[in-house]
Amino acid sequence: MQTITLADMEVRDFSQARRAAVDKAGEVLARPTIVAWKDDKSGKMAPEIPGGKGDRWHDYGESNEGVLELQIGKAYHFIFTDADGFTEPDMNLATLDDNGKAFLCLNDACTEEDKQKLGYFPGGGMGG
Repeated sequence: MQTITLADMEVRDFSQARRAAVDKAGEVLARPTIVAWKDDKSGKMAPEIPGGKGDRWHDYGESNEGVLELQIGKAYHFIFTDADGFTEPDMNLATLDDNGKAFLCLNDACTEEDKQKLGYFPGGGMGG
């Protein structure tokens, strides 16, 4: 897996770090898709793996076709795959919009706020 570190980049929060990561991944991958992430400031990570500790989020990203790891600032880490080669729609993907910037992420790598925007109910399932 290729790793790009933008350690000197100053970001205020997760949302700004994610936008920077998506922009940089777009320079390397045709259709960058977030597979996993970790926010050292809040201690949150995705996907949340029950009973998982330490770097389980990273292990998940590597074993689910992660090809690019981006480290933004000193606290934000993202693993991407390239969805360009997908031959049919993958229902496990979500298309998100962050201030006009569209990007893809695996459903398990979406934040709770993202899931609410997509119509998920807390605990799972879609609203209707």
